[in-house]
Amino acid sequence: MNNPAFTSFFASLEDLGRTLAKAARYAVSAIATMSWPTLLLSAVGLALLLTIVPLVLTLFVLFMVIKLVNGYVTERATRGPATPFTPVKPEGE
Repeated sequence: MNNPAFTSFFASLEDLGRTLAKAARYAVSAIATMSWPTLLLSAVGLALLLTIVPLVLTLFVLFMVIKLVNGYVTERATRGPATPFTPVKPEGE
């Protein structure tokens, strides 16, 4: 009782595993052939990338939320209090 969908899914997972293993072997061989200064520079660059990018994205979202809240508050303050009924003036007045 073989399920063809499961077999196809399992084949895709095996292919993904082989691809990831090949990429890991390539990365390990590339790191093994690097000189010490290059390895240090790439480690520092990776550390900066992993710390700076999330900080920038977090600050961007934070400032956008502050901007939206500020726009909502100032727009509500300049509009005045909400009234349930505003009379319609005739054209002549």
